[in-house]
Amino acid sequence: MPQLFADLRDFLRHVEGQGDLKRVEGADWQTEIGLITEWQAMSEESPALVFDAIPGYPKGFRVATNLFTAHRRAASALGLPDRSSKLEQVNLWRERERHLTPLPPTEVPWGPVLENALKGDDVDLSIFPSPCWHKNDGGRYIGTGCMVITRDPEEGWVNYGTARVQVHNRNTVTIFLSPGRHTDFIRNKYWKRGESCPVAVSCGQDPLLWAASNFPVPWGLSEYDYAGGLRGKPVEVVEGPHTGLPLPTHAEIVLEGEFLPPGQEPDLEEGPFGEWTGYYHPTKPQPPVKIRSVLYRNDPIIHGAPPLLTPLDYALGRHIRRSAVVWDLLDREIPGVKGVWFMEGGTPFGSIVISLQQAWPSHALHAALKVLGSYSTAYMLRWIIMVDEDIDPTDWLQVSWALNTRCDPRESVQIIDGCWGSPVDPRLSPEKRERNEFTHSCAIVLACRPYHWKDRYPPTIRSDPARIREIAAKWGDRIKG
Repeated sequence: MPQLFADLRDFLRHVEGQGDLKRVEGADWQTEIGLITEWQAMSEESPALVFDAIPGYPKGFRVATNLFTAHRRAASALGLPDRSSKLEQVNLWRERERHLTPLPPTEVPWGPVLENALKGDDVDLSIFPSPCWHKNDGGRYIGTGCMVITRDPEEGWVNYGTARVQVHNRNTVTIFLSPGRHTDFIRNKYWKRGESCPVAVSCGQDPLLWAASNFPVPWGLSEYDYAGGLRGKPVEVVEGPHTGLPLPTHAEIVLEGEFLPPGQEPDLEEGPFGEWTGYYHPTKPQPPVKIRSVLYRNDPIIHGAPPLLTPLDYALGRHIRRSAVVWDLLDREIPGVKGVWFMEGGTPFGSIVISLQQAWPSHALHAALKVLGSYSTAYMLRWIIMVDEDIDPTDWLQVSWALNTRCDPRESVQIIDGCWGSPVDPRLSPEKRERNEFTHSCAIVLACRPYHWKDRYPPTIRSDPARIREIAAKWGDRIKG
């Protein structure tokens, strides 16, 4: 059973106990919190950060950032041994997914999230130190490391996912939803009935609960049930006093309200916002979300997970989890897969490397097309790199070697058009954007030995890994000494 953290605070205590947390006092919300977060996240050894004594706010109203921007913390938050190799961690996650039994949440009468409540005219979002994360952002974002909770009006199941939440005034936010995501489908069901869509936003929660929010759980399966399965015990929830939605009992801050139907009130200018692509997503009018109730713990903590150009994806271990799901997806139909890895850095979606022992001429291409057709992986996927079984897909040095010595661009690259894209794609042409045509191409790169003459390919100079381990065991102490 993985190590469980009761809430965000429990995880922060664990990280601090590992000497992996820094407390920062006196940084302002407008420029310094975002800049310090980015500066520290640029290093693979960056600590988690907790900002307190923020000018203009009571001490204790905090912002926590960079919680999962180091691989060791991401692995720990997922309940994985942080000293295992990356492929070992992927395989451990595969085992957990294979044996996962969804567990519905348990409703309880009270939880710490109910320690403080603002309702109706008392709602005032300005009491929280919501940062401006990037210098050209269009405003303050209380929601980056958040969960947006909704209920399907026809089927009754509860969905939650991660989306950016911009504060506009004391009781109004906007929530940007990318087309094709479940929250967008659910919201539109209410709007087609001429109704507002009830919504709750949790702005700080335990790691595994948040992990479920940014992972493509199948339609109809509640992320609460999925998170309960990951934890091995049901998630405790309380009924939201305004929306009736289930809310995490140990959430730091929860905003309750509704997406107003288009046209009921004037749209608001949302953004620009610095997105995971490494570019600003431009301003686009969005229907307002009216906040009717605010619940928060004593000394609340905003979980800040702003998209940044850093060595590791800002989301919790997404590269490990998506790699595991793709590996299992392929194993169900494609033999010979030896490793899968979503490459860290740059963006969390763009590139995947698959190691495969080829058994027939189109084997590698077949596997790549399977990945491109999966809902779990197709979103914004631009590069699928296929390598031989002797290449560790988690090691960019080896992948680069395969690209430069086993790939002829004219023969080895296949371009697939019309793939699932996003409005945040900076490469989307103005013409496509005007047509709401959010598509792009994907390159399948066969950086493998050509199947029909792979047995005649020149042998590599690399020594057998088993012999290297033998030498290391014999000579390691003497070399280190």
